[in-house]
Formats: sequence, structure tokens, C-alpha cells
Amino acid sequence: MKVAVFIKNNELTSLYETDIHVVIFNIVNNKVMGVENFILEKQNKDSILRWLNHKSIDKVYISGIENGTIQKLELNNIQVKTYEMLKDDKLFNSLALTSHQLRKTS
Repeated sequence: MKVAVFIKNNELTSLYETDIHVVIFNIVNNKVMGVENFILEKQNKDSILRWLNHKSIDKVYISGIENGTIQKLELNNIQVKTYEMLKDDKLFNSLALTSHQLRKTS
């Protein structure tokens, strides 16, 4: 499974911010087997969906999302986890980019 975590300014962010950092975790048998880092400068709904499909992403961790976009991602077999859904997530709770834990962007 591949999980893409969308980050800006050391905080969880949405899909369509500019200059976002995306960390992709390749997870096998509940263990991180690989990590990739990307900077996405400017995205729109179609380009981000193509990018996620090209990278074979199974799940995204983001700050929040509109229902229509959730449905579009789920139709492409990409599961969406927002900040509120991640409170008990083992991978999310293990992440720290600086001395602070990731938090939701306003």
C-alpha cells in the first residue's frame, strides 16, 4: 500500500495548496518499506488525480476535503483520511517533521 501525506509548513494540508510537500510511504505488512519525497508547486483537481494514479497511491492523508473530491478519489480507488480521521492512525501519529507533531492547517 502507498500512502501520500500532504504537508505545508510542517502541517497537514489540502490537495490543492501551492508548493506542498508530499511524502509517500510504501507500506508492506504494516511496515514502512520505502519513503519518497516530492514538492508539488501548483495543482488542480485533474492534475493531482493523474499524479496520484501515476504514483499508484492507495491512500491520502490531508487536512480536509470537499465531498465531491472525496467521491472522485474513491472512484479511482484512493482512500481519503482527513485530520479528524487520523487521531488513532499509527503511521500518522509516528510522524514528526520538526520537533512538533503534524497538525491541521487552518
